[in-house]
Amino acid sequence: MEISKVHSANRARWEAAADNWAFNADTRGIWQKCHEEPSMVFVEQTLQYLKNIKGQQIAVLGSGDNEATFALAGLGALVTSIDISQKQLDHGARRASELDLEIKFIQHDVTDLRSIQNGQFDIVYTGGHVAVWVADLQKYYQEASRILKSGGLFIVEEYHPFRRVWEASEDELKVGYPYFDKGPFEFYYNDNVLYPERGEFPSYEYHWTITDLCKAIIKSNCNIIDLYEYGGTSESWEVAPMKGLPEILSIVARKK
Repeated sequence: MEISKVHSANRARWEAAADNWAFNADTRGIWQKCHEEPSMVFVEQTLQYLKNIKGQQIAVLGSGDNEATFALAGLGALVTSIDISQKQLDHGARRASELDLEIKFIQHDVTDLRSIQNGQFDIVYTGGHVAVWVADLQKYYQEASRILKSGGLFIVEEYHPFRRVWEASEDELKVGYPYFDKGPFEFYYNDNVLYPERGEFPSYEYHWTITDLCKAIIKSNCNIIDLYEYGGTSESWEVAPMKGLPEILSIVARKK
């Protein structure tokens, strides 16, 4: 399936969902505080790689609700927030203004960062649930590497691939999506991403494996220097009782 078709559909759904997503972020209360308490967003293992970043240029790819963006800005970095949804960026810009944070917001598909020069950033961070919406993982990570300075850090924190295999169930774990079936999976959803129901928006997901993520980073001219997993709770929006399974897979790499 063409990347342009997949990403256009996913962009349209995120544009439609942006206000609802912003409301959920408002109720969590993280974006309002994380610039002062970065540990609300980053675990200690990740914060170890974010020491002494004051004045460094950092790009956040697939910035979404901008909690990572604000936390990095609070640590003193010069942050550029990049997302496919202009409405998401508009919410981020409004919030940054409320918090008096100077952040640059750019609308881009993460597989095509054409307006950004080579080697512009000291760190590129991408986290949360970004790769699932991306049809070409290699192009995504190659673009991340391209805009990264030689010796710069590429930090990937993704929703753990093990959590994407389960069939919807309240009380048992039953495989609904075989681990090695990457998709694309086509759904028709409404404008609620957290608790989706059948709706008018076509949406495409890709279930990349741990191997896919690691190989794409290595092929993007980066050396993996750390790999760790964390979390073990089960959230209300998740489709199955996953308490005890790792929530986040973190990969830290350095550009050659």
